[in-house]
Amino acid sequence: MNIAICDDENIFIDTLIKDIAEIYGDNSKFHIEAYKDGEDFISTFSRGQFDIIFMDIEMSGMDGLKTAEFIRSIDKNVILAFLTSYDKFVYSGYEVNAFRYILKYQPRPIYLKQIKDTINEYNRKRKFIPIYINDILKQLPIDDIYYIEVYLRKIVIHLSDKTYTTVGKLNDYVHELDGLYFVKPDKSHLVNAANIDYVEKDRLFLKNGEVLFVSRKHYKDVVDIFIEYTKSRCV
Repeated sequence: MNIAICDDENIFIDTLIKDIAEIYGDNSKFHIEAYKDGEDFISTFSRGQFDIIFMDIEMSGMDGLKTAEFIRSIDKNVILAFLTSYDKFVYSGYEVNAFRYILKYQPRPIYLKQIKDTINEYNRKRKFIPIYINDILKQLPIDDIYYIEVYLRKIVIHLSDKTYTTVGKLNDYVHELDGLYFVKPDKSHLVNAANIDYVEKDRLFLKNGEVLFVSRKHYKDVVDIFIEYTKSRCV
């Protein structure tokens, strides 16, 4: 995994590198490059160069927001997390689709969890499920899945605007997608919380306009996973 850290203070660069090692035991699985300012970073930046960028908002010269605008003009997919010392900056950069705003001075357990959540988001986005369509193996990114259902003893996988039908059992997908914000609203469906718009008492509304029934038995699970997913995207 390729990670960039852009911060004009060496102490924060060194601290973040040590914190990543603390979370994961070591840094052997990561290639980390550090930059002292926005101009230095964009001078060599290219699409796909990094998987995750930790960017300080307050830097001399080109600040983090301006640097992020340049990054997004080239790379729409890199995961971007802003580092800031002041919460007044937290809501100032949604236009660059930042995954997370991380306050440098906050309780350490929360800070470490936000670092871990950012890195885990990369792993989640790279997760695929294999399905066979007419004997051809296809890999579906889990982000593209809206829900999976059992229908006429077949498995139907619903994306935003298309479906795939395959064989299997719903419980196989429950286990495969465990911990990735999928939840059962009833016994026949498995829904991706990332694509839920909102939840009512007995229904959930998906971002593509579809509506699914939520049984009384599964309502709390749906709400809990939806809230957990939403919180994972917040500061």
